[in-house]
Amino acid sequence: MPLVTWMKSKSKLDGSLKSKIYNFLEKLQEDDTAPGLHIEPMHKPKDPRVRTGRVDLNYRAVLYRLNPAGEPHYIYIGAWPHDQAIEIARSSVLQVNPVNGVVELIKGSEPGTGDGEPGGTTVVPPPVSPDPEPGFVNGLISAGYTPEYLVEDLGIDAEVARRAIAARSLKEFSAVVDNAPEWQGIALIDLEAGKSLADVKEELGLGKYEDDETKSDDEKIREALEHPASKIQFAFIGENPQELKNIIEFGDFEAWRTFLHPEQRQYAEKSRNGSFRLSGGAGTGKTVVALHRAKVLADAKPPVRVILTTYTTTLAESLATNMAKLDPALAMSTKLGKPGVCVAGIDSLAFQIWSAASVVERSAALNLVFGNGDQQTTKRTDKDAWDYAAGSVDHGLDPTLANSTFLEQEYLSVVLANGVTTKDEYLKVSRAGRGTALNRPKRIAVWRIIEAYRRSNRMEDKASYAEIAALAAAALNHRASVGGPRPADHVIVDEAQDFHAGHWLLLRALVVEGTNDLFIAEDSHQRLYGQKVPLSRFGIHIVGRSRRLTLNYRTTAQNLAFAVKLLSGAEFHDIEDGEEKSSDYRSARSGPEPIRQGLESLNSELDLAADHIRRWQEEGTDGASIGILVRAKHQQSQVVSSLNERGIEVRSIDAAAADGEEPVVMTMHRAKGMEFAKVILFGVSESSLPQKHAIQGLADAERDDALLRERSLLYVAATRARDELVVTWNGKPSELLGTK
Repeated sequence: MPLVTWMKSKSKLDGSLKSKIYNFLEKLQEDDTAPGLHIEPMHKPKDPRVRTGRVDLNYRAVLYRLNPAGEPHYIYIGAWPHDQAIEIARSSVLQVNPVNGVVELIKGSEPGTGDGEPGGTTVVPPPVSPDPEPGFVNGLISAGYTPEYLVEDLGIDAEVARRAIAARSLKEFSAVVDNAPEWQGIALIDLEAGKSLADVKEELGLGKYEDDETKSDDEKIREALEHPASKIQFAFIGENPQELKNIIEFGDFEAWRTFLHPEQRQYAEKSRNGSFRLSGGAGTGKTVVALHRAKVLADAKPPVRVILTTYTTTLAESLATNMAKLDPALAMSTKLGKPGVCVAGIDSLAFQIWSAASVVERSAALNLVFGNGDQQTTKRTDKDAWDYAAGSVDHGLDPTLANSTFLEQEYLSVVLANGVTTKDEYLKVSRAGRGTALNRPKRIAVWRIIEAYRRSNRMEDKASYAEIAALAAAALNHRASVGGPRPADHVIVDEAQDFHAGHWLLLRALVVEGTNDLFIAEDSHQRLYGQKVPLSRFGIHIVGRSRRLTLNYRTTAQNLAFAVKLLSGAEFHDIEDGEEKSSDYRSARSGPEPIRQGLESLNSELDLAADHIRRWQEEGTDGASIGILVRAKHQQSQVVSSLNERGIEVRSIDAAAADGEEPVVMTMHRAKGMEFAKVILFGVSESSLPQKHAIQGLADAERDDALLRERSLLYVAATRARDELVVTWNGKPSELLGTK
């Protein structure tokens, strides 16, 4: 039975070709001699291994046939109209890079339409501007690299190296990267951004290639396909037809399921002695790595119990869907504590554990968390519970301290995090990390409100989500103290920056501290809900097992530059309380500059949005690949009805799944974890961002934190765009947009 390897394309497959290519490759895997395939060699090709095959009457596939010991092995490059496929096949060569041993396609002519660029070394387009771009500094020149050095020491193609160093603008440099083999583009991006050559080589697994002359060229290519950098662009397609179908069906949008950067693969596969933290900007692949990590751990020692969790139910549903796509045969678990991968939101896990806890475990947990073993917790706390508690006692506090934001954060970060149950404990406990200082009288006053809050909840049998998480953790700890099992062997956390103290207590209680216990993926620049609480406070010790991803695979360089600028001037800290920077974020893709446009009226802004959506759809963009993001719910309903009135059919997305064919309108919060080809950030005016009620009446520290969250929200929204980003407002623009 022939083997097939797929070469990743930078372009999305044409919809009409998907089923035909799938049928062609499926038949090829079954029998490459089938007459309907018309697998034919070329007349006088540069590479005698090349073949073409019939996809339909107009399109032919380009393949390379290897004949190592055993079954024939085909490498599928792409499909193009007949004459173009013939020319590409005749002039291109598949080879092993003589410097580093990476498989590369060296192509001789440009394809036109079809399923995308072959992705091999090519003649890079000439510079588009005679003058340098203002403010652009080519980091390759600054670091002293020469074309000869990049060729001889790294294995970069000579023309690619020359053009990269000659680039005088971001547009020129991006054009070089876009037309280079993927590993070369990534290496150039890293070097231009200031990463050392040694680090680039280590992350890509590049070493000196030792040519084994006893092996045939086919054997060398087959072995070189296992090189970490080769796997960025070449993926072996197994016997599972669903795997092939998924790659063809989802194309470039979900290529991550098969193609991982060597650095990402290392984080997904390497065993560690304890907890591990992976940080990185939006689109750098943290979630991808988390999913692969879950599969690696589940496959390593079955039957094993793996929990994959995140902040919201919506994100958890997305993780479960992508987990099934990654490996449809992977054992999943719907019941906590059973073998397989259990995917659930963190609050859902807390409720499962607390609901299943025994009477003894509940009593012990209630004593540990509240100091009262008889309390009931059958209902959720009201949203205005803190305001009610503050208004029910004589506290004498300034309004900036007696408000729900400060009180809730104080309760989560200090009281719940440290298991405080009495006033004396609260007066002694450390408040490290809390921005607003409290002297002893103020602490006493705050405790009066906390007592009133707890008393009211106890009388009404209520508890907050955070309290349920803390109670669930305490119940698990009690169970373990009497010899009972923890419910997981490994826990993987996505979007960890949004977790609060109760969640961290629960995560620590889910699994015994030890080898591969906790894998934590987070981005502090996307913190919309969580708190800055050091992990060590919860018994989670990273101790050097922390790494950071900086290469963005989703967002174009132009859109990323816009998004990163939104973060400038603000200071962010990660969940280990270290300063988090964004200056080294970079993108592997290029595209048009974001459009920023202010309008005089709301109607004019809606007209502009309708024009953009209409243009995109006329150009062939799927409606579901267009997202219109707003700050508030009232804007969402207004935009939906107004666009529909303008003849643009759109749909509103709240908690429901985003299935459908029309463009979607949603809040920026709801868009977290999603991506679109085209995005409009609508209504980004001074009246909507930052939201006034989110920052009014707060003490300085809490106000600064609230502003950071608003800034992060805009950053999250901007990084949902893969290709085109449009930012609009009417009246005055938001202060968070800064200057152009």
